[in-house]
Amino acid sequence: MSKKFDIIIVGAGIGGATLALALACSSTAHFITVLESSSVITELGAGIQVTPNFTRILTQLGLGNSLAAVGVQPQYMRQVRWEDGKTLTHFNVNADDRMEGLFGYKYWHVHRKDLHRLLYEKVLQRGVVVKPGVKATSWEHGSDGREIVHCDDGTIYEADLVVGADGARSLMADLVTGHKVQSMATGDSAYRALLPAAVMDAPEFASLELRKYATTWLGPGRHIVSYYVCDGAFYNIVIIVPDEPGEESWKKLGDMPALRKQFMNWDPRIKKLLGMIDESYVWKLRDRPSLSKWVHDEGNLVLVGDSAHPMLPYIAQGAASAAEDAMALATCLEFVVEGKRDLRSVLKVYESLRVPRTAHMRDAARANKEYFHLPDGPQQVIRDEALRADGLTGETPNQLNDVQKLKVLYSYDVKQEVVDHFRALDAKM
Repeated sequence: MSKKFDIIIVGAGIGGATLALALACSSTAHFITVLESSSVITELGAGIQVTPNFTRILTQLGLGNSLAAVGVQPQYMRQVRWEDGKTLTHFNVNADDRMEGLFGYKYWHVHRKDLHRLLYEKVLQRGVVVKPGVKATSWEHGSDGREIVHCDDGTIYEADLVVGADGARSLMADLVTGHKVQSMATGDSAYRALLPAAVMDAPEFASLELRKYATTWLGPGRHIVSYYVCDGAFYNIVIIVPDEPGEESWKKLGDMPALRKQFMNWDPRIKKLLGMIDESYVWKLRDRPSLSKWVHDEGNLVLVGDSAHPMLPYIAQGAASAAEDAMALATCLEFVVEGKRDLRSVLKVYESLRVPRTAHMRDAARANKEYFHLPDGPQQVIRDEALRADGLTGETPNQLNDVQKLKVLYSYDVKQEVVDHFRALDAKM
C-alpha cells in the first residue's frame, strides 16, 4: 500500500495549484497544505495557451469539461508579416479535429485567471488547506527527519515533504542548490492586454478574420500574438519588444506612447490595435541556467514549475511544463511503499524524468525567439519562403506546425511515463 504523507506546497500559482489537485486526486490520501505569500490568491497576466499535453492533465484531474465553459478552441493559426499583414503560413489547430486526432486532446485558449480559478476551486473542494498571506522565509531538515518551514508571521509548519512552487525568483530553489540562483536578462519585455471583443469588430480588422485565426505578427526584434479568450468575450494581445530600462517587475505599467512608437512603421491595423490599449502591464523576460538538481541533497525538499525551470513564452509550454511536473511528482509519490521503496528514491526518479524533458522544452522556446525576431534580410527571406511552402515539402522552420516536434510535446503522457518507469523497476526486482 502506498504511504500517506504530510506535504507542504510553497506557492499557489498554476504549478502549485495543479500539484495540490493532483495530490488530492491521487489514490493516496495525503494531507496537503499550500502556503501562498499573496493575501489574494489569483493569477496575473492574461491569455494562456493550453496545449494538448496540458489538456490531457486537466482532463485527468476532472477539469476537461470545465475548459469549455471558459475557453476558446482556436480553429487555425496564422503567422503574418509585420509591415503588411500578408500571410506567411497558416495551419489547422482544432479545425478538422486535428489536435485531437493527432495528439488525443484539444488545444484551448483561456484567461489565466479563469484557469487558476478552476484549479483553486477544485483544490478547496478536495479539502486541501490553503494559507493565503503566509510567506515561507526559511526551511530546515529536522533531526527527526521531518521538514520544517518557517514563515514571516512567525508560524512554523512541519511535513514529510516540502515542494517549492514559488516561481522564477524561488527561495526554495536557492535552498535546494545551496546558493542564490541568478536569472539573466533575455533582452525582451512582454506587454499583455485584453480588449473587449466588441471593439475588434471594427471594419479595419474584418480582413484579418480574427475569429477564425489566432495570429502571430513576425517582425524585426519583436512580435505580437493575439487570440480570443473568456469564451470569446475578450481579445488577448501579447507584445514582445526589446527591453525597457528599469527593474524587473511583474506589476509595472508600461509606457504605451513609447510602445506605439516602436510600431510606427508596422501594418496600420497594428497601429490601430495598439491605439485601443489604454494601459498594459509589462515585465522583463528573464532566463536562467538549467538546474540539474531539483531535490535537496539531504532533506525532502523538491522543486516544480518555474522554481526549477523558468520557461520563456515562445512555445507556450510554461504552464504546461509546470503541470507536467505536478502530475509527475504526484504519481511518483504513489510508488512509495513501506519496506520496498522510500521517499528519497522516488524523488530522485521524479528529478531524472523531468530534468531532460523540461530542458527540451526550454531549448525549443529559445529557438523560437530567434525564429520570430529575425531582422529583414537574407535569413528572413529564407524563413519566409520556407513558411510559404509549409507542408508542401514535409519540412518547416515553424515548430508550431512541425508534426514530429509537436508529437514530442503534445502526445506526451507524463502520468503514464511515471507508471511505466516504476513498472519496469518492479519487473527487475
